[in-house]
Amino acid sequence: VEHFGGELGVLPHPQHGKPATVVKAKGPALSREGGTAAAPSVLSGLPNSFQVARYHSLYSLRDKHPKELRVTAETDSDGVIMAVEHESLPMAAVQFHPESILKIGRA
Repeated sequence: VEHFGGELGVLPHPQHGKPATVVKAKGPALSREGGTAAAPSVLSGLPNSFQVARYHSLYSLRDKHPKELRVTAETDSDGVIMAVEHESLPMAAVQFHPESILKIGRA
């Protein structure tokens, strides 16, 4: 985010390792699979909503978020940006521990 001119904020309470429900973004920039026509999303194959462990308490400030980074997921409780993808470069980032995704179609 900062590399592309955006700014980060710090959440008022530490969030590292705390569970959060993440919701994939919907909109014309994303295909049915969650990616663009040119490339699949890093979130492809995941359900529209899933639980993760948050990475840390830094977050992209929406009013200072770079327009070339599409928001592809956010928390359902407080709307914190949790995943972004560059509009034309093969770059993506998540604000959660990817290995922490819990209970996706498994018993």
